[in-house]
Amino acid sequence: MKKLIALLMALLMAALLIPALAETAETTADTAEAAVEETAASAEEETAEGEPAPEPSPVIKKLLEQKWYTWALVAVLVIAAVALFSYARNVKWNSRQLAMGAMCIAISFVLSLIRLFRMPQGGSITPAAMLPLVIFTVSCGPVKGFIVGCACGLLHLVSDPYIIHPVQMLVDYPLAYGAIALSYVAVLLPIDKRWQLPVAALFGGLGRYCMEVLSGVVFFAEYAGDQNALVYSLVYNLASRGPDTLVCAAVACIPGMHRLVDMMRQKH
Repeated sequence: MKKLIALLMALLMAALLIPALAETAETTADTAEAAVEETAASAEEETAEGEPAPEPSPVIKKLLEQKWYTWALVAVLVIAAVALFSYARNVKWNSRQLAMGAMCIAISFVLSLIRLFRMPQGGSITPAAMLPLVIFTVSCGPVKGFIVGCACGLLHLVSDPYIIHPVQMLVDYPLAYGAIALSYVAVLLPIDKRWQLPVAALFGGLGRYCMEVLSGVVFFAEYAGDQNALVYSLVYNLASRGPDTLVCAAVACIPGMHRLVDMMRQKH
């Protein structure tokens, strides 16, 4: 468990630094020829006016250009990761849960490849691709559901990335899928077991929807034009996440579907 949390933290730091380093390398390659042509002129100018003050490195400049809300979001993610690490130390995994988690990730990923509709700036409607993660969360608890969801999000990141910013990458992939763990709220409600899974699917879709709205407000506000960024993000993401969640809840209403939860909860 500690190794898994450490891996997520490492991915967070890599996501923040790698794009800046990559852009630095690209900028260096594009300006190499221009730098050679300006060497003579720069030498004469330095001789006449004295040595200019050294400029900060491109990596530092890139980090300083980030908006305040980006750093606020990074701080929230770090605090959440530390809290999760502290709590997850007491969570025990067994071989059965690991196998079920891997199976649910695989089924969810295969279903996500069947896209009934895809939105232009990200988001799609699938045949209940979220349901396996919901079933796992309801069966094994919210912390394990969050970790399995993050793992599924990283798999989607590798297979079909849509990235405009490193923090947006974290919000739209591991954290958005991890937020499906909100589906465990249905277990705490006094409802009939037959309706527990459909309600859990609605809560899971709500968790993912909230992360997508946050990403839309912070990183895709430019697509809103003259509209309010929050209203635009709410409507845009509702157009894709709403139908996808309803499909997931409808499939969860199939008679006998709730028995999958009981089967996964069995220890033997």
